[in-house]
Amino acid sequence: MNKDLRLSASIFLNFVDVFKANGWEIPNGTSGMESRFNRFCERLSILDTKEQQLVIELTRRFTDISGSEYLQLIIKLLNRIHDERNAVFSTAKKFFILPLVAPQDFSRTKSSSFVWYYFRDELVKYNPLFVGKNLVYCDIEKASWVRNLKTDEMVILVDDFIGSGETAVGAVTWIVDTFKIDPKQIVILSIAAQELGIKHILQETGVATYSYYKFTRGISDFYSDEQRKDYLAIMNVIEDKLKVDSEDRLGYNQSEALISLIRTPNNTFPVFWKTKNRSKPAPFPRD
Repeated sequence: MNKDLRLSASIFLNFVDVFKANGWEIPNGTSGMESRFNRFCERLSILDTKEQQLVIELTRRFTDISGSEYLQLIIKLLNRIHDERNAVFSTAKKFFILPLVAPQDFSRTKSSSFVWYYFRDELVKYNPLFVGKNLVYCDIEKASWVRNLKTDEMVILVDDFIGSGETAVGAVTWIVDTFKIDPKQIVILSIAAQELGIKHILQETGVATYSYYKFTRGISDFYSDEQRKDYLAIMNVIEDKLKVDSEDRLGYNQSEALISLIRTPNNTFPVFWKTKNRSKPAPFPRD
């Protein structure tokens, strides 16, 4: 491992400690931008010391979930729900399982479809939560199957991440309005979620969201008033440097997320995913 000469010794060593703590690979001196470590160093190199320190501190609490972890996290979520003996799941006899997709995204490939395929795995089908239940898998083209639900039937919408909750609200509203379903017969299951998104969905639709990981905002919900004010100001300068669009500042709808999945959500702070140019890729690029 070679020290990046564009970073001070203290910043570089601090950054190395964070990578080790997160279990991320630190490459040898011959690797290029295929290395997350090198992309991080490139990103830090355009920031001043205070900005670097903030990004490194946020990175300590960053959660990176690979696609290979999805199935086990889904199973852990189902086991947790089963252990809690949630009445919503225990009384229903039939579940229609759909990917969570809002109408404006019907023609696009979404990560919720990837999660939906995992829900067809035998480890999910025969999970204790679903013992004695009838599971029906519907893609969006077969969503009409949920019309005229009986009182002992439920709809489960699945996704890998709930950010601001806007997409989920759009998906739920479409299903309720199109197929005349009582929102009380719908639940959302997600691998991870922002608390603000969970609250938004419940407030707007009355639908409950269950997730294995639940996160608060990375700055606004974590620091004291004075520190929060300073850190938000520093992040504002960073996002000016990266020319972040207004709707994505602090993450989409100011979600302040610290997470990457198969694709990094735009709810995450843009400093982690916003590409400045081809020669300066982001640590967790979306493109």
